[in-house]
Amino acid sequence: MMHVTLISPHAETPTYLLTCAHTFQRTVLDPIHPAMVTDALGSHKPDLILLTTATELTLAAAEILHHRTGAPILASNTLNQTALPVARYLSDGEVVGLGPLAQTIYIPEGPNGSDIVCFALGAEGLLFTGPLFTGNTLKLKANKNAIARLGTLPSDTTVHGGHAQGQPLGPLLESPK
Repeated sequence: MMHVTLISPHAETPTYLLTCAHTFQRTVLDPIHPAMVTDALGSHKPDLILLTTATELTLAAAEILHHRTGAPILASNTLNQTALPVARYLSDGEVVGLGPLAQTIYIPEGPNGSDIVCFALGAEGLLFTGPLFTGNTLKLKANKNAIARLGTLPSDTTVHGGHAQGQPLGPLLESPK
């Protein structure tokens, strides 16, 4: 079982702390405010930092957290031209372990690919989309393709991301804003 804690309710890219109930592995998803993440972690350190998007805020905060804690950063290969110390670039369809749980990575592909990555915890019925369902990001062709691909997930999957806090996936797919 994965415990999901909303650390920073940023309008487009909220920050989450995912804690495995079995191993207590802690994953920070989309850090924006390093101090808020540190406060939420208390005396614990994150085991992993995941990024759904490459905004100035998430890149700067991820780098600060990495240097403070040593936690590896996993992100899309769209970040391979940045100075961010990414431990591993993720591929579409790849599975990343979070404790005993597996998280599937969805990365829009194509020459004009998006910088948004979605993380699906299928066994938990959770999907982390970053800013995928917000404002102008819906208009990008790669993001439309990503949203269409999410239709393979159960419609009752709970979506966590900008403008989709705890909403079921089905209605978001039927009528994206």
